[in-house]
Amino acid sequence: MRQSNRLTASAVKALIANPPAKAAYTPDGHGLYLQRSPAGAASWIYRYKLFGREHFVGLGSARIVTLAAAREKADEHRRLRAGGIDPLSQKVGARRLAKHEAEHRITFAAAAAKYIDLRRPEWSASNLDAWEGSIRLHAKAIARMDVRHIGTQDVLRVIEPLWEAKHATAVALRQRIEAILDWSKSHGYREGDNPAAFEGHLQNLLTKMKERTTHRASIDWRAMPAFAAKLRAAEGGVARLVEFLMLTGARSEEGAGATWKEIDLKARVWRVPAERMKAKVEHWVPLSAEAVKLLKGLPGERGPDDRLFDSAMGKQIANSVQRDLLRKLGYPKEDASIHGLRSSLRTWAVESAKANERVAESLIAHDTRKEVQQAYERTRFFEDRTPIMAAWSRYLDGGNVVPLDRTRPRKAA
Repeated sequence: MRQSNRLTASAVKALIANPPAKAAYTPDGHGLYLQRSPAGAASWIYRYKLFGREHFVGLGSARIVTLAAAREKADEHRRLRAGGIDPLSQKVGARRLAKHEAEHRITFAAAAAKYIDLRRPEWSASNLDAWEGSIRLHAKAIARMDVRHIGTQDVLRVIEPLWEAKHATAVALRQRIEAILDWSKSHGYREGDNPAAFEGHLQNLLTKMKERTTHRASIDWRAMPAFAAKLRAAEGGVARLVEFLMLTGARSEEGAGATWKEIDLKARVWRVPAERMKAKVEHWVPLSAEAVKLLKGLPGERGPDDRLFDSAMGKQIANSVQRDLLRKLGYPKEDASIHGLRSSLRTWAVESAKANERVAESLIAHDTRKEVQQAYERTRFFEDRTPIMAAWSRYLDGGNVVPLDRTRPRKAA
C-alpha cells in the first residue's frame, strides 16, 4: 500500500457519510489522518512523535477543509519539524498572538470616543461638541478602520476635500486625528509614525495655503465700560482671569498660565518670561491699581509656582472656557472674543488716549523689530505704558480719559 496520498476525495466523502461504531482514524500518509466519531463528526489531524511522545495537531473539519488543503497543512507541519520547530507549540503561539491582536484592535471611531472621554472633564461643552461633531461629520472614511491600518493616504482622503474649501475645519480635524492616533499608539493599538503629523510629513503633501489675516471679533472701545461692569458682576475664577486680561492686554495663554513668581505687587509689574510669550521675548506689564486690587483679592495659595487663576479642578483655564464666559454674558462670537479685548485696548489707546502708534503696539506686546533688538528691551516703552494702563483702568470704571501729553520726551525705540 502507498505510504502517502492513500485517500481520495470520493473516499473521504463516503467515510464522512458513514460514521463508525467507535472513534476511527483513517491514515492518508506521513502523519495525516481523517478522524471520525460515532456522532458523525469528521476532522483532519496531523500526528507526530517528539521525544518519544505522540502529539497531534487539529487541521480543521473534514466537511470544510478539503483533502488537498489538509495535505498542504500537513506538509507545512512536516517542514516545521524538519526545521526543529514543534508544530503544536507553533500553533499555540499563533493562537496566543491572534488573541493578543484581537485584544489590541480598535476602530478609529472607538479610539476617538475613548480619547474624548479621557479629556471630557477638562473640556468645555462647546469644545466637546466641536470634537464630537468634527469626527462624526468629517472622519467617516476612517471611522470603521482599525487604527493600526490607518496610513497617510487614509488621512489625506479625509483632509484633502476640506483643505482649501474649509481650511480652518481641515486644520482642526487633522490635529484631532493626530491626537487620537497618538493616544492609540500609547495604548499599544498601533505602531510607527503618526500619519496625521503635519511637520515634515503632511506639509509636504498638502497645498501650501496663503496666510490669511483674520480679524477676531472685538468690542468697540466705547462699549468696554459696560462690558467691564457685566464682567465684574460675574463670579468665579474664569471671570477674574478675563478681567485680568482686559486690564493688562495680555493673551489668553499668558494670563491663564501666569504664576505668582512673575508678579511683583510692590513694584506693580508683571514680568512674563520669554518662554511663555508668543515672540519668545520677556515682556514687562505695568499693573494698574485696579489690577493690583484684583490680584490681592484672589483666593488660594500664593507659592511661587502656583497659578494666579485655576479651574475648579485645579487646572489651567482653557481659552474655550474663557470664550464660553463671553457667551454667558450675552456677547455672541460675532461681537466679542477673548483676543479681541486686546484690540479694544489698542484702538482705545490710539483713538481716545492719543497714544503713539508704537507705544500702543507695545501695550499688547506687538513688536516687528528684529529678534536681537527685542531681546534686550523687555521693558520697551514701560514708562510710557504705565500711565496708559492706569488711564485704561479708570476708563473701564466709567471715568473720563484725558489725552496723554504727546510732547513729553520718550525713550528712543
